[in-house]
Amino acid sequence: MSITRRATLALATAAATLSLFAGTAMAQDDYKERIRIFYETFNQNDPNLLDQIIAEDWVNVPVNPGQGPGREGFKKMIPGFAATFADGNLKIEDIVQEGNKVAVRSTYTATQVGPFAGFPAKDRPFTIMTIDIHEFNEDGMVQTTWHLEDWLGGLFQMGAFEQ
Repeated sequence: MSITRRATLALATAAATLSLFAGTAMAQDDYKERIRIFYETFNQNDPNLLDQIIAEDWVNVPVNPGQGPGREGFKKMIPGFAATFADGNLKIEDIVQEGNKVAVRSTYTATQVGPFAGFPAKDRPFTIMTIDIHEFNEDGMVQTTWHLEDWLGGLFQMGAFEQ
């Protein structure tokens, strides 16, 4: 192989590698903005927004009570959530990214107008804090979400434990 051919091959390989890494870095820079779609799903009561952000075989840890598998299982829960909690607003407070993981601290404010976790509605407003960690896959979609919500605090605000 001639030096010119080897040099051309090496340059082409280097350019392709840089292009691959640049594309990945560019996509990762976008994760913090893209994750907002996940939260807008609740604010707009539009489960179809999830098609833009979570993988079809998405894993939710822990799984919500009654939630089916994957993206479709989660999408089916959104209308019931909106019916139980009127005027719901999910507000992102902080977003932190490390590699392909994005952590979000948010607050959810709503009024319970339907039964929740076996407790009847008392039409009371509440605010809870949520913490989520979303892991993006190589296709730029959320593959796994780990989440914690302060539902115990919310139930107290909703009057669930009052006699």
